[in-house]
Amino acid sequence: MKKIFPLLFLIFAFNLSAQDEIISQEYYEGVLNNNIEISLYLKVYEDGCPRTYVDAIYKYKSNKENNWILLSSVFSLEKKQYTFVEYGNTGILLLKKGENKLTGMWISPDGKKQFQVELKKVKIDSKKIDTLEDQLEKEFYYANDC
Repeated sequence: MKKIFPLLFLIFAFNLSAQDEIISQEYYEGVLNNNIEISLYLKVYEDGCPRTYVDAIYKYKSNKENNWILLSSVFSLEKKQYTFVEYGNTGILLLKKGENKLTGMWISPDGKKQFQVELKKVKIDSKKIDTLEDQLEKEFYYANDC
């Protein structure tokens, strides 16, 4: 029995150290092309190495099906710049973070369409964050399910 407790302690300690540390979870609302309303959820986290990751999803508010678009990211936290590629390569978001806002461009894959993007940070409660986390997880599942 005495040998089990140290073993359980090591397993528990390893599980705590293996978890990601969330740096921020932010929700934005705004417009694309000055008239198309969109919402964006942005999650920044770090693993134990430490490596920093940014996961994001966005949707058009006119979408009654509540379909979100998964975004893969390349970013510079120091420069506060994000490049998001829509899953399926249906568009690219180039965004710069300012104080409580994201601004930039949405570009079609062929480069022929370019729209301004203006998003403002919206305060949300933990219940909304949980809902967005569930949606982010679903989008990853749909994108990566065999």
